[in-house]
Amino acid sequence: MDRRSVHPMAWIVWATSAGFVAFLTTDPVYLFLLWAVAWFVYASHRVDADHARSFRLFLTGAVVAVALRTALVFFGTVNAANTTFSFLEGLRLGTILVIFGTFNAVTDPFGLVRMAPRHFHEPALAAALALSIAPRTVAGAGRVRDAQRMRGIRVHGARALPALAVPVLERGMEEAHTLAESMDARGHGAGRRSRYRPQPWTGKALLIAAGAVGAAATFLTASVGAWAVLHPQTSPIVWPEADPRLPGSFPPLAIPGLLARPEP
Repeated sequence: MDRRSVHPMAWIVWATSAGFVAFLTTDPVYLFLLWAVAWFVYASHRVDADHARSFRLFLTGAVVAVALRTALVFFGTVNAANTTFSFLEGLRLGTILVIFGTFNAVTDPFGLVRMAPRHFHEPALAAALALSIAPRTVAGAGRVRDAQRMRGIRVHGARALPALAVPVLERGMEEAHTLAESMDARGHGAGRRSRYRPQPWTGKALLIAAGAVGAAATFLTASVGAWAVLHPQTSPIVWPEADPRLPGSFPPLAIPGLLARPEP
């Protein structure tokens, strides 16, 4: 383990705070700023690992979420106000997905298992497995696609999806079975656990966590105190106006991108 890497809990605080900011507003100015911050953090801490390659999957899912949430308006009264409201709600959901994708890409999911107390080891393992689903799927699809290309199989277009999905699912089941066997061999659930040296909190991790909490606190006070408009009016449609006091909350969220990437 790299002693200079950011503590996983600092990333959890960052992602929770950024997601909380997105949850509190539907203003596209703030939401698109969060997209930019998430991309900046991901680009700065991107590594050549399976879990880092899942960011594009979450980004695609975010765009699809925006489109689907906007399309729901066609099941009701279709007008400019309802369409705008649906788009802003979808944009908020997409922003949360992008933030989660960044968190998934810059952290090692199984690092959560190492930092969990003994009594919470099982929930932490379940969370780590859930977080690793996307990167494992992306990696599996890449391997299957490369193998099909070497065999001369066409791997583009919708018709290639069944030939791609079946091997990916089959390999996923095999990896799950292998993981279960390895857990059993290591005595998981039988009171035996390997000991890991705890990763220390560094100044970098504290700065990341403090900046994120500060940004979330600023938006919370704006929401509770109603001293800034966090939800633009859609009936009638009003051009969103960003409060000049709130954009200053985004540089603290971008602190991880300003810090040097940990050396491997």
